Parts: sequence; structure tokens; C-alpha cells
Amino acid sequence: MKKTFIVLWLILLTVSSHAQTIARKQYLEYARASADWTWQHYDSLVADWKKQFDPDYVFGYNAPPHLLDMAAIYAQLYELEGRREYADRAKKVLLTYGDYRSQYPATARQKRPEYNRMLPALPNFFTAMRYTRAYEMMRRKNLFSRTERALIENLIGESTDFVISSQEWGAMNRAILRGECLAWALRAAPDHPSSAMWRMNMDALVSDNWGAWEIEDATGYHGVWLYSLLGTAEAMGKVAELLKTPEMYYYAHYFLHLMSPDGTIPDFGDADWRTSWHRFIAFFEACAKVHANPEFKWAANQIIKSMVHWQDPKSVSLGYTFMDCYRWADDRIKSTEPMQLSAEIMEDVQGKKIVFRNGWKNASTYLLLNYRDEGDGGLLYRDYLRDSIPVEEEKMTHGHADENSLSLLMSGGSLLLHDGGYRDFMPSGPFGAYRQDYFHNRLCVRQEKIFFGQKEGESRYALYRVGAVPGQSVLDFFHNAGSYRRVRTQKIDFLSFADLDYSRTRLIDDLAGYETDRIITYLKNPELFVVFDVFKSRTRSFFTASNMWHTRKIIDRGEHWYDTVYDSLGALAFPQNKHLLIYFPQTHYRMEGVEPEKRYYQNEWLIHQTTGQFFELGQTIVFTTVLIPPLVGETPEPWTKKIKMVQGDPDEKSVALQIQLEDREIMIGAKRDLRMDVIRDYRRPKYTYESGRLRFLDVESNADLLVTVKAKDELSYTAVNLTKLLYKDKVLFEGEPTNAFLAFDGSSDSPG
Repeated sequence: MKKTFIVLWLILLTVSSHAQTIARKQYLEYARASADWTWQHYDSLVADWKKQFDPDYVFGYNAPPHLLDMAAIYAQLYELEGRREYADRAKKVLLTYGDYRSQYPATARQKRPEYNRMLPALPNFFTAMRYTRAYEMMRRKNLFSRTERALIENLIGESTDFVISSQEWGAMNRAILRGECLAWALRAAPDHPSSAMWRMNMDALVSDNWGAWEIEDATGYHGVWLYSLLGTAEAMGKVAELLKTPEMYYYAHYFLHLMSPDGTIPDFGDADWRTSWHRFIAFFEACAKVHANPEFKWAANQIIKSMVHWQDPKSVSLGYTFMDCYRWADDRIKSTEPMQLSAEIMEDVQGKKIVFRNGWKNASTYLLLNYRDEGDGGLLYRDYLRDSIPVEEEKMTHGHADENSLSLLMSGGSLLLHDGGYRDFMPSGPFGAYRQDYFHNRLCVRQEKIFFGQKEGESRYALYRVGAVPGQSVLDFFHNAGSYRRVRTQKIDFLSFADLDYSRTRLIDDLAGYETDRIITYLKNPELFVVFDVFKSRTRSFFTASNMWHTRKIIDRGEHWYDTVYDSLGALAFPQNKHLLIYFPQTHYRMEGVEPEKRYYQNEWLIHQTTGQFFELGQTIVFTTVLIPPLVGETPEPWTKKIKMVQGDPDEKSVALQIQLEDREIMIGAKRDLRMDVIRDYRRPKYTYESGRLRFLDVESNADLLVTVKAKDELSYTAVNLTKLLYKDKVLFEGEPTNAFLAFDGSSDSPG
């Protein structure tokens, strides 16, 4: 029998390597093989668990985790195939799992008041449902004696009572995990004396999560929440009903369009690289079946292609998830790659993300902008967490101070920009690692002025030939306890064209009294990103603003440019087909530098451009960064000579740069303050052309964004939100005037 299985497994591997769509049978056979491997290593796995057992573990007692996955797989295989050895293996786990509590010393138990009444065999609500689920399937087959049923149902009862002895609620992972445990307990032991209490709690927890927006903005916990919701729905017999809710349909498209060239969902918030990936496979398979959507099937296949080693089926935890994939997938749905490129993900209320991409392949260029704030939703749930657990570094909940940050940039298969990681200590690491703003690729602001010092030859402190005076470390200046400071964000605009994509998003700090706009222009030929970060003071005060970028390795550097790459994240190496050239073309009154830092559990580098001053009400400054992903071997410096700042008119209200190529000249200009046009209230419109007019070289307009391309005798342009555009004083576009009615000052109708 063993030889037959190996042959079958090899046949499946051969077929899958050529198939575009993963077949349900492959999920089943991986689960079977992983359970068999765990069964064959049963004693050694338990021995390893005993050797590594930590009675002082912060979360208390935990029994061997792999055995529950194995038991649940074997129970399902027995239900499918009726092979008695599968039932016997699952039964062994169910009848002996409570015995592992003897490993937990009485001295450790005495330190934890939650164990005063009893020590539960299933204290971990991340995995407890696997035991209960296995028993529920086997109970229906009458495989237990009355004594055995009493033993198991008592264990389930005590553990389920323990799960609800401390409460968490709201649309979040830890709440629905409790709900899933309760749902399976009600199926496994419907006549238990506590069943009425279980049902009441389950109904409350499911109600908080079913048809609701999750309050977490973190890839890792998104996966946990979605998969646990599906598990709850499975216990209730309502998987299709769940996935047909508007919220779940939204989330299916949301995560689909977040898919990165790596074949996984990018990590943001409390998450690490490739986090929760196996849970997303199950989610996409279930969505593909219910909605008959081949793009969801494609997403599941891409994650598998990136992450699953079919030839080494040892992960029984993955096998457990694959049993659900087998249950929820549909072989009739074929995989189809999505077509949409750069897009909002999905809008500016709930998702608050924008992806810039030129394709869906592994070598495609991909940039993720995350401007998600805490928002107004889920207030009761968020306040409960703020008031009950020590998580002041989090954007409630599991979120980071990553508003308006660039979480991921990939191109050519290379990792060029990456998020900061989850945490290295609990609840956070030093300085709020890695949740605070200075761990992210974003503009960071403080309401004080940094000490610049001076370079050799400068005259700030040179009256008596002082020489160089070391300035203040930027990280030392910005570092604090890492406590999250609540801000608001808004999407101003997003547009996608054949030759460029454009976004403008805003961060508002009401308490500190400032706002920042991040303006991104993605040019597709030549491929580069121009990032304008506009700071605007809403009060009269000193401010310091720092334009922060993070990398693993600086290959080379020159005058205001840095050739960078991520060669690795921990032990995971990345191809270096491309590097990222970070260039600061705008340099006046900017302190620029590189500082070592601990980020994503490893040594990284902060590259920054920083300034500080006293700001008058409404005063603005701009940082300009050009991100260029050249191929390895390309010399960075020639790129910097092609790019220069353009002085606008009026200069203090505009920002622009020019890119000089061999065959054409590209100019990108923008307004610093979109309210500069507004000069009157007594009639509409509030603006005039003259009040919003900006001039860049030979081009004049009141556009929010203006991109021109000059090639020989031809001029093409993209202008956003304008009434007029002139080139060399010749009108190229002008909106037709119409009568403006009902003026507040009572004046007669007039054109405007």
C-alpha cells in the first residue's frame, strides 16, 4: 500500500507541474501525506515538544499543536473514505490529548489566576476548534463508547468554558476565533450543560463579524479573520451565505488586487513577509467557487506557485487548511489572470490603498501606497481594545503609523522597498518597533526644530572659524516610545492613463496642526516614480519634517543619490536583477544623510532628507524624490544628470521637475496647496483662473497636476482639474464659460 501511495503522489506532482489550475485532489493528497508524516513522527514530535516546553510562556499552557491538525485531517479522511486506521489515529489523539497537561508544573499554574478552577486541555483558541471538529465528524459515525464520549465532551466543555471566561469582541480575529470554537463545540456537544451559554456568546461574536468591516489593517490578521469566519460558517452550514455578503465580496476583490509579483499579499500593519498565505488560498478557493470567478482561482494558484512545496508534504498545519481547500474548491473554475493594472484598492473609505502596476507577472513593477487611517468605524470595538490591553503603539487594531507610506516596491523580481515588519518584542520593540512612523517609507513630522549643525565651510556657526559642527541624529530626534498618534487621511485624486498614473493623498494631524500631501506620478516610459511630499502648516509653530526611505543595502552613493537594494529579508534571499535609485533633486536647506537602524529584525539603513523651521499659518515646503528601478549594471549617475528641478511662478506655490531624455523632454508640475485658487465666497465658483495660475517654463495653467512631453515640434500634455492651459501664451485648452447663478451678494448672473 505504501508503494502504491508513493507512485500516486509522484503522478500528481507530474500533472500539477504542467497544470495552470490546482486540482482539488492535490489538496487532498497533500493533507493525507502531511498527516501520514506526522503520524510516522508522532513520538519524536511529542519528545521535541517536551524538550522545548516553556512553563513560563507568556500565553500559558499549550499542548503539542501538530497532533490536532493531524487528527482533524484523519477524521475528514475517514468521513470521505471509511478507512478504519484513519479513525483509530484520530481517536488516539482525542482520547489522550488531555494527558499532556501533566507537563505543566503546579508552580506555573499557581501564577496564572485563569487556571484556578481548572487547566484546560485546549486553551488556545487559534487551534482548539481542530480537536472539536475532528470529534464532531467521528461522533456522527458512532466510533466512541459512552465513557469515551463523556471524557471527550467533558474536555471540550471545560475548554470551551475557558475560551469565553475572558471576552473579546468586535470585527477582529481574536473575537471570531472564539466564535469559531463555540460554533464547533455546539455541533460536537449540543447537549452539554453549558450549550445555552455557548450559543449566546457565539451569536454575539458572530453578529459582530458577519457582514461587518474588519477593524484590523494588517495582512497577517486579515488572513486569520477571513479563515476563521469561513470556519465558523462551515460549522453553521453557511459558507456560501457568508461569501455572498457585500463585505466578503468586497474583500475578495480587495485582496485579489493587492496581489504582488511575489505571488502573495504584501505585508502591512502587524505582519511579516508572506504572512498568513495559506489562509488566503482557502479564502480565494471558496470565493472562486461561490462566485464562479476565475480571477479568484488565479490568486489561489499564484500563492501556491510561490509558496507550496508539493514534493515535501510535511506541514500538517498546511494540510489542515488544504482539507478545507478540498472541501471548498471547484475544479470547474479555471484560472484567469486579472487584466486591470494600476487601481485604487478599492476606494477611499474602507480600503484606502493604491497599487501602481504594469502587469501581473513575477517580473512586473508593483508599488503599494497605503494611506489607511484608523477611521470612524468600529469605535466601540477599538475603544474596548484601547482600554483593556497594553497596545498603545497600535493603530487600533494591529495597524501601524503607516499612513501615506510606500509599503512595497518590486520590479524585475527584485525587492526594492519593503515595510518595517511586525515587532521584535511584546507589545512592541524599542521605540515602538516596528509600528511607529519612522519605520515606514513616508514623510515624518514633529512639532519641534531639529539641530542642524553645520558642515565645514558653512557660516551658521563660523564667526570664529568654528568649522564643522555635528548635527543631531535624525533617528534620535524622532524616536519616542512609539505610541500611536491618531491622524486622518483622504484621497484627493487618482487617475490612470496609458503613459502615466497619478495619485494625491493627504494626511491630516489635527492635534499637531499640519497636513501633508503625497503626490505620486508613475511614468511608464522611462519607468520611474516622481514623489512630491508637500507639508502645509495649519498653525504658527516650529516643525521638523523628514522624508524617510529605508533599505537593506546601499550599493553605491553619490551627490544626493543612493543605489539601493534588498538582498534579503532575514534568511530569505532575493534576486538582484534591479536596484532602486533614490534621488533627491531638490536640495536647498535640506539636511541629508544615512543612518543605521534595526528594522524588520535585521540591520537596515535609513536614507533621509530633513528640514526644520518656523512656519507661518498655511506655509508650505516640498520634498522631491525620484525612484528609478534600473537594471543591475546601469550606472546611476547619468540618470541624475537628466533630472533637475524647475522653478515655477509663483515658486512658493508650486513644485516641478524636468527629465531630459535623448528624444524628448518631460516636465511634471503640481500645486503645493489645492486651496490657493479660492479667493471669494460671495459668488460661485470661488476660484478664478488668475488665482490658481501657475507657470512652468513655457506652459501656464491652473491645473492641480500638469505633465508635458516635448518631442521635436510636438507637445503632448496631461492636465488635471483645470479651466485653461497655455503654451508660449497660446491657448491650448479653455473651458467654456457659463452663467453663475444665485450669487450670495445678490448681484446679477454673470459668466464664470
